[in-house]
Amino acid sequence: MSKFTKEIIVALLPGGRKVRVVESFSYDIGKKGGSTIEVPVGFVSDGATIPRFAWFFIGSPMTGKYRGAAILHDFLYYSAKYPRKRCDEIFLEAMTVLKVNKVKRTIIYWAVRFFGDISWERHRENKFS
Repeated sequence: MSKFTKEIIVALLPGGRKVRVVESFSYDIGKKGGSTIEVPVGFVSDGATIPRFAWFFIGSPMTGKYRGAAILHDFLYYSAKYPRKRCDEIFLEAMTVLKVNKVKRTIIYWAVRFFGDISWERHRENKFS
């Protein structure tokens, strides 16, 4: 079974739009590959990339049960250890692990699949900035 190995601890950066990982954490993939993803101290994430108009229905980028999965997903895009589609599948799985409502996680997943190509390139260019 897939799982986060411990609580994700982050610090909000000035401006309130990004967080920095304060304590490293891991995500163990239980299916399709069975490996561990290590997210290091210092990694910067913008949380879930949710357009402002959708905040009422989904939530803001830094709130909600999906936040940890979004930080993991940003790291997956940054590291490019897996192809983009696999990163998105892991994101969906992590939202399931975090017990994100099925309707909400499905909407978020398909939004990432349709519009994630821009973020894929941006995360790979920006890395720890």
